[in-house]
Amino acid sequence: SSIGSFALSWFPCLFAIFMGFSKKAHILGLILFAALIFVVDYLIKNQVFKKLFGKSESNASKRKRGAKRRELNRDSSSKEEEVKRPSYDFKGFLKNDFTVIILIALYVFTVITLDRHTIPMKDDGAMYAGQCTYGDMNMHLGFITSIAKQQFFPPEYSLLPGTRLAYPFLSDSISSSVYLFGTSLRVAYLLPMYFALLQVFFGMYAIVKFLLKKSGKFVGIKSCLASVFFLFNGGFGFWYFTNKGFGDDNFKRIFTEFYQTPTNYMDENIQWHNVICDMLIPQRATLFGWAILFPTLYIVLRAFYDKEKKYFIPAGILAGGLVLIHTHSFLALGMLCVVFVTLEVFESFNKGGGTKEISKLQKFLPAVLTIIVLAFMSILSHRKVSGNPVPDKAILAMGLVVVLIGIGFLVFGIVKGVKDKTITIKELFYTWGIFLIIVCVLALPQLLGFTFKQAQGEQFVRGVFNWRNDEDEFLKFYVINIGVVFITSILALMFGNKRQRKIMLPPLYLWMICEFIVFQPNTYDNNKLLLVAYLFFCIASADFIIETIPCALTKISEKLKPAVIPVMVVLFAVTLFFGSFSGVLTMGREYVSEYQLYGADYVKLAEWVEDNSNPSDVFLTANNHNNAVASLTGRNIVCGSGTFLYFHGLDYGGAEAAAKAIYEDPSQRDSLISQYNVKYIVVGPVETNTYAIPDLDTMKSTYPVVYDEEGICVMQVKN
Repeated sequence: SSIGSFALSWFPCLFAIFMGFSKKAHILGLILFAALIFVVDYLIKNQVFKKLFGKSESNASKRKRGAKRRELNRDSSSKEEEVKRPSYDFKGFLKNDFTVIILIALYVFTVITLDRHTIPMKDDGAMYAGQCTYGDMNMHLGFITSIAKQQFFPPEYSLLPGTRLAYPFLSDSISSSVYLFGTSLRVAYLLPMYFALLQVFFGMYAIVKFLLKKSGKFVGIKSCLASVFFLFNGGFGFWYFTNKGFGDDNFKRIFTEFYQTPTNYMDENIQWHNVICDMLIPQRATLFGWAILFPTLYIVLRAFYDKEKKYFIPAGILAGGLVLIHTHSFLALGMLCVVFVTLEVFESFNKGGGTKEISKLQKFLPAVLTIIVLAFMSILSHRKVSGNPVPDKAILAMGLVVVLIGIGFLVFGIVKGVKDKTITIKELFYTWGIFLIIVCVLALPQLLGFTFKQAQGEQFVRGVFNWRNDEDEFLKFYVINIGVVFITSILALMFGNKRQRKIMLPPLYLWMICEFIVFQPNTYDNNKLLLVAYLFFCIASADFIIETIPCALTKISEKLKPAVIPVMVVLFAVTLFFGSFSGVLTMGREYVSEYQLYGADYVKLAEWVEDNSNPSDVFLTANNHNNAVASLTGRNIVCGSGTFLYFHGLDYGGAEAAAKAIYEDPSQRDSLISQYNVKYIVVGPVETNTYAIPDLDTMKSTYPVVYDEEGICVMQVKN
């Protein structure tokens, strides 16, 4: 399914470069995709991949295979039951893993909420949105309509004509493809998202299940807990709304006021925003990025844990195409892979031995290191909160040191492994080497042609400690915002087992980098990286809560052994509630929210614009974020909202000033109209509230009025 979305995003674009984003380009893309399917099918049937990329037989893999065989022998009875159950027993699948039922129910809820909040037209003729779709959806609608209508490729900003669209636009062009073939804008927007949501939910589930199966115990209950932690994420923010009771107005305002929720409450510095309501529904790039990232991560994990060479080719292809789908997902995957490779290399020459003294040292070393790092972060945080922050350049340097530490360990491990002959260059080449080559071949043209050209200036890649937190101490901020998962993740790092730490090391590297470096103008967007790391922390936390804590009772005293299961049940119930209650309240708020996005007057104007103007025509309008002309028609406007353009790193000051001058300064009007190729001037309630137009009657007599209904007039400029 993810490969299908990947293909619909990419294959039409390969031909659109030469013939525009047209139906012909899509048909040729489909033909190419079908041809590739036949080629790959032929190669598989003739076992070409198996011959080239058979299973690795390194020393590490042999040891792992032997350990796995011994584990199977020890747990033969439970494994026999598993073998007897056929893989197609869907009822048995649901019965033994109720996480799937939760995912299906949450998917239905998300689809219904998305459907309610995506420009439904009511009887009054207006279009509406929910709380989370009131903002960015306008920008995405503009990208979708402009790509489909103008068919210019690579596309440009309809909000700033003449500027190449460097935003990862494939998350929107996938809907442009649907729109191009005749659906309504609403259907085109929603349909690919329905598939992407499934891909995210079950891609996440595949990762959770795969990693937790390594534990071999209570996989179903751990999977449930980890999945709920991630999808219903939220900390203890619910306290600020429930401390006066559920019948008080303080609680009720969650469901009535704009962004007063337990996961997004800036008055109390609550900003660990819910995955469903603040990421997947409104953030299309994140949604479609994760729809590729999670399956890719699953494949990479299979390659890493099971030593399967054949996984590196599809993983490399999917990873290489991520840049223009979601750059943050590409960046997150790269950081995680640095640690995956490092761990694999170190495991190849770490035979698991060592003296007794070293084992005792290793037992306490994680706790000591965790305490040192937390103390250091708390010192930096205290300085920031007290008004004496460490300079940004020094913070950036610390972040680069973290990056170099990861790369340094990787290089050291490779050199030592090759020297000790526990790994070979050939072995690395046919695994991670091929993965890296494929990624570079596919990703570098995107990075050089789009991303790096946009990501310039001081607002990109800069040092900011603790990303968006400017008010609270480090530990307080995360305990309140992330809650149960943060606390249990720290405990798992300090007192957890080797398996849990192995799960947490790659995301910990990613997280630490994000604590010192932000990669875009909006510090908020670092959570698109942090949430990927958070998924792994949820898995390790669930494993720690369900297994490590109860089992620790038996180490205290054999008399406590009968209490293990009751303790496990209590821990499951308590952590499930405190780890999800804020998220549940936020989802409830999102479901009932409703705001008018485009009034009936501007909706009617948009219909006229589509029927009576050319897709390349430039309109002068206000620069409001919910601009119906830009969003619904795909036409260019002189300057869009700075809310969108600033956070894309674009210099829009000249265009913004020009739009204002055309409306307000008759002496500059004609020259600026010619300079910006303005074809139509719109004057409606939004424009008159935004600009002080001194000579509207004169304008109407100078430029022919071609539309005048419901308080909105459109004047045509004779260029």
